[in-house]
Amino acid sequence: MSSRSGTTPSSTTTAATTTTTTTTTMTASGWIALLQEDDVALRRLALEKLLECVDVLWSEVAEALPDLEAMAEDDVVAGQPLDLARLAAAVASRVFFHLQEPTQALRLALAAGPQYFNPISITDDAASAQSSPASAAYVQRLVAAALDAYVAAAAAAAAEEDGGSDPNAMDETTTTTATTMAAAEKAQQQQQQQQQQQLPQDQLQAMVDRLLETSCQAGNHAHALGMALEARQVHKVKYIVEQSGYDLKLLQHAIYLATNVVSSKSFRNETLQVIAECLHYVFAQNEDEDEHVAMATAPHLILVHQLLHQHKEAAQVLTSLLTAGGGGNDDDTDDVSPASLLGLQLCFDLMDSGDQAFVTLVANEMPREFNKSSTTTKRLEQAQRILVGGFSAELALSFLHKQSHADRLILENLKRALEERSSGSSRNSVLHTAAVLTHAYLYAGTTNDSFLRDYLDWMKKASNWAKFSATASLGVIHAAHISEAMHLLQPYLPKLPEVGEDVAISPTGGYAEGGSLYALGLIHGANAGSSAEKRAETTQYLRSHLRISHTNEVISHGAALGVGLTAMGSADVTIVQELKQVLDTDSAVAGEAAGMAIGMVLVGTGAGNTTNALPAAVKEELAEVVVELKNYARVTQHEKIIRGIAMGLALINFGQEENADTMIEEMRSDRDPVMRYGAQYALALAYCGTGSNKAIRILLHTAVSDVSDDVRMAAVLGLAFVLFKTPQRVPDLVKLLLESFNPNVRYASCMAVGIAMAGTGDAESIAMLEPMLDDMTDYVRQGALMGTSMIYMQQSDGGASAMAANGGTTTNPQRGKLRAFREKLATIVTEKHQSMLTKMGAILSTGIIDAGGRNFTISLNSRNGFTKMSSAVGIALWLQHWHWYPMMHMLSLAFTPTFTIGLNKDLKYPKANSGFEIICNAKPSMFAYPKKLEEKKEEKKKRVETVTLSTTSKEKARLARKRAKGGRGSALESTLKDAAAAAADDKKEGGAPAADEDAMDVDTANKEGTKDEKPSEGGEVAAAATVTGTEKKKKRREPEPLSFRIGNPARITKAQSEYCEFDLSQRYRPIRPNERPFGVIVLTDSTPNEEEDVGAVVAPSLEPEGELAPPEPFEWTPTAALIANAENNTTTAKKSDEKDGEDEDHKDENNDKSTDPSSTDDGDVKPMQE
Repeated sequence: MSSRSGTTPSSTTTAATTTTTTTTTMTASGWIALLQEDDVALRRLALEKLLECVDVLWSEVAEALPDLEAMAEDDVVAGQPLDLARLAAAVASRVFFHLQEPTQALRLALAAGPQYFNPISITDDAASAQSSPASAAYVQRLVAAALDAYVAAAAAAAAEEDGGSDPNAMDETTTTTATTMAAAEKAQQQQQQQQQQQLPQDQLQAMVDRLLETSCQAGNHAHALGMALEARQVHKVKYIVEQSGYDLKLLQHAIYLATNVVSSKSFRNETLQVIAECLHYVFAQNEDEDEHVAMATAPHLILVHQLLHQHKEAAQVLTSLLTAGGGGNDDDTDDVSPASLLGLQLCFDLMDSGDQAFVTLVANEMPREFNKSSTTTKRLEQAQRILVGGFSAELALSFLHKQSHADRLILENLKRALEERSSGSSRNSVLHTAAVLTHAYLYAGTTNDSFLRDYLDWMKKASNWAKFSATASLGVIHAAHISEAMHLLQPYLPKLPEVGEDVAISPTGGYAEGGSLYALGLIHGANAGSSAEKRAETTQYLRSHLRISHTNEVISHGAALGVGLTAMGSADVTIVQELKQVLDTDSAVAGEAAGMAIGMVLVGTGAGNTTNALPAAVKEELAEVVVELKNYARVTQHEKIIRGIAMGLALINFGQEENADTMIEEMRSDRDPVMRYGAQYALALAYCGTGSNKAIRILLHTAVSDVSDDVRMAAVLGLAFVLFKTPQRVPDLVKLLLESFNPNVRYASCMAVGIAMAGTGDAESIAMLEPMLDDMTDYVRQGALMGTSMIYMQQSDGGASAMAANGGTTTNPQRGKLRAFREKLATIVTEKHQSMLTKMGAILSTGIIDAGGRNFTISLNSRNGFTKMSSAVGIALWLQHWHWYPMMHMLSLAFTPTFTIGLNKDLKYPKANSGFEIICNAKPSMFAYPKKLEEKKEEKKKRVETVTLSTTSKEKARLARKRAKGGRGSALESTLKDAAAAAADDKKEGGAPAADEDAMDVDTANKEGTKDEKPSEGGEVAAAATVTGTEKKKKRREPEPLSFRIGNPARITKAQSEYCEFDLSQRYRPIRPNERPFGVIVLTDSTPNEEEDVGAVVAPSLEPEGELAPPEPFEWTPTAALIANAENNTTTAKKSDEKDGEDEDHKDENNDKSTDPSSTDDGDVKPMQE
């Protein structure tokens, strides 16, 4: 019994702090002996004395535990009162507490009753002050054990109701193989669970209820809320909020706990529904009475409705805000209330989540006008423009176009390096395609394709599928430029047949046509804020091509991907059936695209699962489609089609969590490794951003146990999706996997770290990937290059890393590594010994690190903490470029612009120095754009300057004076001869000139302003040089400012926003001043009567740079002086025309004579032939 005889921390503390004030007993053997007496009074006395000294002498009392338990349980012994049994239970409970068996101690404490175990005492200050430290520790530990037991029982009951297993528990396979716990620890856990099940549940329930009530009475509502959520008592959540008086901070804390702590999706939705009811009550009560409280409640209410996918309720809240203060029909005033501005701000927040389907539903529920008020109607129209009118996309497009800092010289050097390493037929198509994609990444969303237009012949070298990818890259460059999409791609788009016209599609070729359809989908689908109307029109156009292009798999491939992008999340059954028809053609390439497209159309719907949010009208039909897809994947022989279906099923289960467990388990148990490959992505997307321990354990188990390298790779990549909200955990998890013998696992580890830590500049992650840059496997080096480039996105050459903004150091430990990494990327392309895949990784990394003119980062998280659906879909599909290069374009869906722009009530931005700037409390170099490359100029050979000796100059002057006196004659000849002779004499003599003539004259007639200044010419030059050098030194030593102001609009990264703050003394102030300066900010005008200097957001046109736009229409009235001047000019012009006519007549006569052969004197000249 070593456990009983050993000392524990609690017993040591008790022995040190407990004083024997009540008794001087140093041994308990005497009292233990009295327990065997028949006299009840003696036994009671013994138990009372033991209860007093048990905290000190518990090791002795432990020997009598069997007798104490027997007395506590056998309360029906003849003549034994009930209080004696409870007293024995209290003593035994104390002994078990010191033996560190809290469950047994709790069982006996509940049997002892509240007289000996009062859990309320831990919340009662007076009671806790009178109790001893040992008693306080005893009560606290038993209360914790009671809560743990109750929570475990509640979780088990909830799992039984759901008909599944505990969401926090692993499946049987994972439990038996992936766990690393020792057998003894497993047995101990099982024993503890059995003991918890033996506890009286009714007493536990009463105890928890008393604790909740006591906490509420003491004002500890946050503690009570935590207990209620852990115990899964939803009704108690509402009771606690009511007891707090609907405290907004408590409700905000409840939202945080529900979204970040609660693991079960069903219970989370129940909790959020209760929170939504409480928030709606607060909003309704203060909507007319206290506008400030209502405005503070509205953002949280919209957030909860969005989490619950309640578009009608969200539309009602937005309508209430936008129509606030607009009840009248006064059209003469344009005053706007703060509530309506907040409504516009919340519309932008909705767009930031990337869920276009939900946003469209919200917009359709909102009215178009209100009480015939022009002001309110204008606000509603603005909201529609933001939600479905494409204004959000126009904002990003305008900023990216104007603020692009892409370095064209990078592409120039890359093109030159590729051309030098290849010539003629030896051109590498893979590297050429990678270079074209790098150009697309560099200029993503900027609409600047001048490089391709300047080197069109170079781009035309692409053939077959490379031509498909090159054409589709235009969709990445012009992403969200929907107004010019058809005009831009018109030369490449296939022709649609007229109505009634039967046009046969050729089964061969069509690479440019298919790429253009893919590009059209990328333009409309890359930004979730694009116009819903334009998106619908494009979807119809692409569907028309999809229906007639079954004979050409290339065009079908592009049309299917385009339809999936434009109809993402729409859950349109008709589109799904049309895509399924493409699958039925059994074309490998087109079938793969169709399977992925079906997944994009049904993304996040959970079609085929038992529980989903689909309407009842289409639920069964879509469930049948999912079943047919799984059956077709088992029948077909095309691996590409199986992969497309597997990825489609993974996209369907995005965000479904435990609702997708059945389908995921079915895919994981499939014999086909491609289906198991899709199961890893399904698991990653279903639990994307949740940090689920269950999902992490399964992925790690698969990463080290599956027999397929591709499945193991997908499992490691899935960790980045599950943990992107806590990215620091990813490097810790994959640290050992980076040392795996399997190169696929090492590659996936590099990519997972890059995706999770994208744009952070984390020094530890960089150091972890640095050895992988020299890995023995080429594609591992490729993954390390791309992963490092993601981490380095938007990092300054000499600034602080983004992680420093979260409490790290203010100096960047990677200060020199970033520049060295950029140089390494350029060097790898030119090296002979590097493999093709490594060069491909270096080329793509060049585009990723400076994506979107250095204004893009890769982010799966929205401003409000939502998982961006479009980004998750984009990264999941981009990772498929391992098997199919055209998937590289999908990365544009995950590109997130990091711009900040303030807009006034008219959705126009105040220009620089016009009343809105943001203060950045950091050095400008910390977050500055990286410096562009400088073109190296070729050093031309300089012409040697002629040196003229002083004696030669004097001789020339003497000869010149002599010629002036003696006549001109052959002066030039004699001068040359004399000069040559004098030079020869000087060379022979070699003597030194006089001291006052030792300066040499330099002939610099051909170079102006290059005359050297010698110190011998005086002290002025030397003094000037000294002053100049001093000024330069002073400029270099001038310290960099510790803060600066940022204009509007500007790039502000997420890390930089931690250093930024609003200047509330300006004219324009944010409607939510407590938020971070990031993204779109709606501003209030403190002086609305003054004239504004604002700019309108205008989408860029396709006109060449530098061409002026046509002037606006105007009316012009000439003055009297101008009319008189015009009449004089007309008269003069008439006279000049008459004179010119006469001259022309004379010229014609002369020409006739000159062409007549008889009139010429030269017989050799022949007449002019017609």
